[in-house]
Amino acid sequence: MELKINRYAAKIKPSMIREMKVMADRYENVIDFTLGEPHISHHTYEVIQEGLHERMLHSSLGYSHQYGVLELRKAIAAYCKKNYNQVYDPASEIIVTTGVSEPISAVFKTILEEGDEVIIFSPSFTLYNSNVLMYGGKVVLYDMIENGMKVREETLRKLITPKTKAILVNSPCNPTGKVFSREENDIIYRCIKDHPIFVISDEIYREIVFDQVKCCSLSEYPLLRNRLFVLNGFSKSFAMTGWRIGYVLGPKEYIQTVAIVHQNFVASASTISQYAALEALKHEDLTVNIHQNYEKNRNYVYQQLKPYFNHVVLPEGAFYLYLDVSNYGLTSYDFAMELLKDKQVAVVPSIAFEPKDSGYIRLSYCCDFNVLQEGVLRIQNFRKSL
Repeated sequence: MELKINRYAAKIKPSMIREMKVMADRYENVIDFTLGEPHISHHTYEVIQEGLHERMLHSSLGYSHQYGVLELRKAIAAYCKKNYNQVYDPASEIIVTTGVSEPISAVFKTILEEGDEVIIFSPSFTLYNSNVLMYGGKVVLYDMIENGMKVREETLRKLITPKTKAILVNSPCNPTGKVFSREENDIIYRCIKDHPIFVISDEIYREIVFDQVKCCSLSEYPLLRNRLFVLNGFSKSFAMTGWRIGYVLGPKEYIQTVAIVHQNFVASASTISQYAALEALKHEDLTVNIHQNYEKNRNYVYQQLKPYFNHVVLPEGAFYLYLDVSNYGLTSYDFAMELLKDKQVAVVPSIAFEPKDSGYIRLSYCCDFNVLQEGVLRIQNFRKSL
């Protein structure tokens, strides 16, 4: 008797990011630049501790409403309106989720049917592709590196077909730190406005931008409002990865289905974590100190490693450095493995973010500055030994 599992799920490969993390953990004295997990500030926990303690003593810690604690949804609505001019009804257009990975999956589960195409700007976060494939969709890649890290109207228009169901924009971008300009958003808008295409805007890194770069959003186009899903959360800007709290904003017509999918996935987000997020939103100044540390690290790692590599993408936002190591006669995977074995520094090769090995590696610099300095020194010494 032969047992079979879902044919789409069977095709999904493990995350290369996580695989590199597992390998890194086997080494002592390792410098780990794999995960996008901020170790840059523990001030968040100190600030929310007292208020959260009171909540845990005097509030219900059972299941929350499937959309999330209403008080938190109201606070998120106020925060998004104040900071991003995004206006959503906390009662019917906001769902509090388990991080942002979960709503990526929930939104794709809601909108995709077999054979639907999704345009994704590559390099990209690995879970975008895997979720599209898991639900029977087809990934259509816009190659940012081949296009000089620019969105070009002629190139994008060629990717749109009658099967195009959605386009996903992640700005600032993981893994390159690219921020989509207003002009590039205008191009995306012009290309899709006359087509029945959903828009997914992953804005988890939105508050992490440098050099006075303006981080625009596709939410600024009113005609997209009824087909736009905005994803955001607390992991990056508030350095709260382990709390696993994100949110999705979207039109009531579709968000109610996303909520049903979300309910089937997780019932509701952690109530304790939701209260922690509520406390964090009372202290928006937390993000300022964290951002300053990110920027200090960005400036240091870019300047120190730029002379050693063929090309280094200057991050406009987020907290990743994307480096071209192809001129050393190694694939990015081989480079990453040799660096780990020889110098105990863990990075992620480009095959985690692109369909083929382009020769780039990703370095996550959201760590303590002293750790970053030591890791950069080891990379420089490794480069000299090649």
